[in-house]
Amino acid sequence: MNIHTLKIFLYGLFTIGLMFGCTTNMPVKRENFIAQHPEWNQPTKELIRSGIVTKGMTRDQVEAAWGQPPCWYCETMQKGDWGEAWEYTTDVVFFNAEGRVTRISSR
Repeated sequence: MNIHTLKIFLYGLFTIGLMFGCTTNMPVKRENFIAQHPEWNQPTKELIRSGIVTKGMTRDQVEAAWGQPPCWYCETMQKGDWGEAWEYTTDVVFFNAEGRVTRISSR
């Protein structure tokens, strides 16, 4: 196997890992989050299980439904006295100072 073929193989393997590595265990991660929060009501748990984020959810509930934003510690994470914004690939979730979702915008 020459170096060019090896590079193509490794690139393909890396791409497949990115595509499937983080998403295959999401239902398990959601259930683990839910199990750690027995105080969450049933409708909220069902939204999280379905991967849905709505106004009024807490930071923990958003993380349970969608995971951490892809760039958790980047400049795209905006914070201020007003609250904070988490940027995902297709959406931005805005939280108030109390940590509740106030708005979800498409990017």
